[in-house]
Amino acid sequence: MIPGNRSLVPLCEARRAMLQAVDYVERRRERQTLRADFPYAQAFFRFLKGSKRITLRELRFFDPVLREEALRGRKREWLRAVDWLIESGGCATHPLPSDAARLLFPEALFQIRERRQRREEMRDEKYTRQYLRKQTQQERTRMALTGQAEIELAFQTPATVASWASKWANTEVRQSDLMTMFFRWGERFPSMAGFERRFFYEEPLWKMAAEARYLSEDSTETVRELERWMVPNKLTQGRVSV
Repeated sequence: MIPGNRSLVPLCEARRAMLQAVDYVERRRERQTLRADFPYAQAFFRFLKGSKRITLRELRFFDPVLREEALRGRKREWLRAVDWLIESGGCATHPLPSDAARLLFPEALFQIRERRQRREEMRDEKYTRQYLRKQTQQERTRMALTGQAEIELAFQTPATVASWASKWANTEVRQSDLMTMFFRWGERFPSMAGFERRFFYEEPLWKMAAEARYLSEDSTETVRELERWMVPNKLTQGRVSV
């Protein structure tokens, strides 16, 4: 019997011949009277061309430019490929052209396009996941570096902050984050009282650090000494008192 997915009215003579060939072969197989090699191919060309003998003319249905010298010694390969194309419902194997199923099984080409599209979608999803994973890792790294920069800034005075700025200016830490923590840090120190941040929003970090050092140098020794005492002691930082 012809399967349900092949029971539609054929759109061309070739498709009609294919459906007749499938019906013929399956009925013969049920009666156990199937003897011929490549029965689907034999029946297909008989219904399509009325030919019991398959020659170059018949095989040119699948490859119009097929030449006799290319077929010589390979006829059984062609018949086997045609037979499997029909039996499998559209699987084209060598030496048939890749689009051999186009006339007989247009739905197979649709399925192939669907599978190709799905593979492309899966590949895109894979690359998207990889990109997001990379972005997440980069963001974690940036946040860790931002935290480290802020910790190191806590141990700087206006007199020494230039070294901190030099270290962190060209890293993965955002310039805006460095500026924000610099402004917040500067509020602690008396010598920075004259720092006009509105003049530095568009300036690089090193210039702000240079201004901080200038203000420190311009202040009194008493103020500079006080600011040194305002910085946490790195040796005792984190010790637990008993």
